[in-house]
Amino acid sequence: MTQELKVVYKDSDKSIIGFLGADLNAEEHEAMSPEGIKVSSEVLSFDDDVIVMPEMAQVSAEGVATKT
Repeated sequence: MTQELKVVYKDSDKSIIGFLGADLNAEEHEAMSPEGIKVSSEVLSFDDDVIVMPEMAQVSAEGVATKT
């Protein structure tokens, strides 16, 4: 099994502030968050036994999330 996550990040500098389960509503999360907080559309997969940390992903200038 794997963890499927979307990246939550600050739009201003693309810094990662957390992760959101891929099965949760990203648009709703953005609407409830302070202005400038975005959720990637890409789903990143990690093994279940991994503790996912912000350093394990990155967000490009275009807002595309990838694993590092």
